[in-house]
Amino acid sequence: MIAICVVAVVGTPDEDGKWHPYKYGHNGKYIPTDEGKYIHIPNPYIHIDNPYNGGFGPYTHDYEPYVSAATEDRYRLVMTPPKDIPYYKDGYYKNNGIKIISQKHVYDEDKYDFNFETENKIRAKENAILKNPNTIDEGIASSGFYEYLGPDGFMYRVDYTADENGFRPKVKRLETPYSGKWVLEKVN
Repeated sequence: MIAICVVAVVGTPDEDGKWHPYKYGHNGKYIPTDEGKYIHIPNPYIHIDNPYNGGFGPYTHDYEPYVSAATEDRYRLVMTPPKDIPYYKDGYYKNNGIKIISQKHVYDEDKYDFNFETENKIRAKENAILKNPNTIDEGIASSGFYEYLGPDGFMYRVDYTADENGFRPKVKRLETPYSGKWVLEKVN
C-alpha cells in the first residue's frame, strides 16, 4: 500500500499545462532579456575587378530608341454600333403590324407541340408531354427555345427545359449580319 502511494505522489507531473505566474517567484510581468536580440556582424563589400566582356566583345551602343510604356501605342476593344436593322426603324410597324411568317401547332390529350416565326426574326418552338397521368405526380415536361433579334443587332436565344426539376434555361448571344463588331481603337 505504501508503494502505491509513493508511486502516485512521485508519478504525478509538476507541470499541468496551466499558467501559474507566482510559481516561479515573479508576479507575471514581462522580464526583458537579450534572448533573440539582433546582433550585427560587419561584412564589408570587397570589390573584385573583373571586367565583363560577355564573349561578344566590348559594349556597343544600340541606336534603336527606347520605347517605354508611356510612348508605345495602346489600344482598347470597342463595340461598333449595329448596322441599320430594319425591324427597329421608326414607323416599321405602324401601318402593318408584325406579320407571322409561319405557325404550326398540334394539341393532343397527353402532348402538345408548337412553333412560330415572325417577320422581325422572333422564333419559338416547344414540345411537351404529360408525365405520370392520373397520379399525384402528374405534370407537364416541356423543352424548346425562343429567340429574338435585339436592338444591338445580336440574336438572343434561350434554350430551356421545364419539368419536375424546374425551369432550366441556357442563354446564347449570337452574331448576325446586323450586329456590331469588336474593333481595336487607338487610345493615345
